[in-house]
Amino acid sequence: MIVIIIIIIFAFLALVMLLSPVTISVNSTRVEGKIGGFFSMDWIIFLFRYALGGKHTDILVFGRKISKLPNKEKLPMPLETEKKRGIKKPMSHFGDILALSGPMLQLIKELIYACRLKYLDIDITFGLKEPSHTGIVTGILHSIFGYLRAGKNIRWSVDFTKPIIEWDLKGKVAITPISVLLPIVRFITNRQVLRAGMQFFREKLKNFRGGTRKQVFF
Repeated sequence: MIVIIIIIIFAFLALVMLLSPVTISVNSTRVEGKIGGFFSMDWIIFLFRYALGGKHTDILVFGRKISKLPNKEKLPMPLETEKKRGIKKPMSHFGDILALSGPMLQLIKELIYACRLKYLDIDITFGLKEPSHTGIVTGILHSIFGYLRAGKNIRWSVDFTKPIIEWDLKGKVAITPISVLLPIVRFITNRQVLRAGMQFFREKLKNFRGGTRKQVFF
């Protein structure tokens, strides 16, 4: 009897977690090459806030800060040697990636539809080295974001005199976990995805066995 009650409680909690929306907020600015603002994710009683350009991540419960985690600094990438620079690995799985383009595009489309945009405010100033390229990008932006101007606040200004990129971005999106989980499950159980995954796993297992045999031989 106790086991059944515990199972019911866990099932109820899991259902609440899947149906509780996750609110993602972004407030970012870039002025004179400096990025500021924050990225936050609010879910049930938890709030995770990541400081853009800062060195910490805050974790809050019921609005009270319980932890402050320092962000790890990225180590510089090692310089490539002449031998490594000259070697190019062939893309042996290019055919598999191309075959998965359909399911991947469907997954991206469903994930976008699962997001509920609460508000969006974008102000961008940009310019490229070549003024002609700046004009081409401006035309593309007008064709893509033109229909979003109704009900959404999207603005951009162009600088044809110098390369520059500055922005002032504010946005909030709500996502229900169960609405994201279902498209992911459909993607994983897709026949093409399963076939490509099994083929990739077999090749990795074959290479692992071949490497083990060479080590034993030597």
